[in-house]
Amino acid sequence: MSDSTPYERFLSAYQDDQPPPWDSGIVPPEVRALVEGESPLPPGRALDVGCGTGVSSVYLARHGWLVTGVDWVEAALERARERARLAGLPAGNPLFARDDAAAPGFLRDHPPVSLWLDVGCLHSFSAEARATYAGHAARLVQAGGTLLLYAWGRHARDGQERGLSPEDVAALFAPTFTVAAVQHGQEATDQSKPSAWYTLRRL
Repeated sequence: MSDSTPYERFLSAYQDDQPPPWDSGIVPPEVRALVEGESPLPPGRALDVGCGTGVSSVYLARHGWLVTGVDWVEAALERARERARLAGLPAGNPLFARDDAAAPGFLRDHPPVSLWLDVGCLHSFSAEARATYAGHAARLVQAGGTLLLYAWGRHARDGQERGLSPEDVAALFAPTFTVAAVQHGQEATDQSKPSAWYTLRRL
């Protein structure tokens, strides 16, 4: 097993010539449904946490959202900025910033958002970091706002319990958020891992 830190592994993945396995370049259908579905959210301010190379950030900006994409790996953000440039988007939307959603000072001066999007960031955090993350979400998502979360379900890996159950998610974000919908599935890059999309509403 590698002795490298999680940050070093992510940095190495984004510095490779080929994209990381989780970076398909495809906007998740669940994100598209939220933006272009039968009952689409009106465009507002959005936060894409763990944005990677900016696939969802660019999509949201192209559909009228004012977007901040955040990742802790600068190499990923460099690719995200280039993606936005090639998409012909104006400078500053999306805005890409290096920060850590598990850090106490995460986006300290950022204005409230109506959409918090996380496509696979939270499930890699420790229990303590998850609590910090949930506190940031409670601070930054405005009343009536939406938190759309993709997370692995509970599974064993390297002798440890990983992932989140629906009960974990509900307890983590209570009482500030309520779980409006859950869609269960499997991780696309590893069918052995259960996963789910959670739609939460800020009370």
